[in-house]
Amino acid sequence: MADPGYERILSQLKLALLNDCGCEDTLSKAEEDARDAGLSGADIDAALGERSFDVRTAAVLALGCAIKNGDVAAGESARERALAVGLTAEELDFFSGFVSELRGLAQKC
Repeated sequence: MADPGYERILSQLKLALLNDCGCEDTLSKAEEDARDAGLSGADIDAALGERSFDVRTAAVLALGCAIKNGDVAAGESARERALAVGLTAEELDFFSGFVSELRGLAQKC
């Protein structure tokens, strides 16, 4: 189970990865989950734009989007940036695993 402190980051990551989802039900559910995790409308809009107001979360979103797009160079750069802002390799592996699991859902949209 995910660390409760990661709930907001995971919600934002999910929104960023599903931002191009054509399934309104899937996207609406992700937005509802994000609100339940305590995200504001501005946080949700930022995540849908693959951004975050928090530097650590922004680094996770950059890594997740690079993985989603299969951009190895961007992924390596995002990983370095994430480590530089204080995330651990273990945390990045956790978030990368989440992205891998979510890719299947995103591809179905």
